[in-house]
Amino acid sequence: MPLSLAPTADDSRTNAAFEELMWALSRPGVIRTLPASGLASIAESLLDRECSFCVLDDLDIQQAVARTGARAVSQGNADYIFSKIDTTEKVVALSGMRLGTLAYPDDAATLFAPARLGAGQELRLTGPGIKTSLTITVDRVAPTFWEMRQRAIRYPLGFDVYLVDDDRVIGIPRSTTVEVL
Repeated sequence: MPLSLAPTADDSRTNAAFEELMWALSRPGVIRTLPASGLASIAESLLDRECSFCVLDDLDIQQAVARTGARAVSQGNADYIFSKIDTTEKVVALSGMRLGTLAYPDDAATLFAPARLGAGQELRLTGPGIKTSLTITVDRVAPTFWEMRQRAIRYPLGFDVYLVDDDRVIGIPRSTTVEVL
């Protein structure tokens, strides 16, 4: 009996989500479209038994995360953090995120946060992957988040952030400078 290595529909969906997430970080601020909406589809495409995660809010992803086999850990030990960043209190709670080390900058956490793209606060992005600069608008992100991010990032140390709006996502890597306009 021949062995079939054809991907399943779930494999194709999670692979497509992973690819969109990689493009989002390589082209900061450019909106990418995921094959399915929400943080759950992201969790399914990134997490596995070798990963750790922390969900800081009552986000509707617990079931999706449980299916991945990833380990739930405290925020300071998590590879992936899922959290709202719409209030100063929630931003302050993120202060213990891993930022990597000079020997292992890739040991930093990645933050996934719900947001509304295309409305709200104007931000100017500059850095690798952006030709000159890019202006975006983002809502449901506390202004204190951008201040906290600026203080935390000392490239190559820092964290990458994805802002998720239904099936749309933008990536902002630690190498990107964000100016609040």
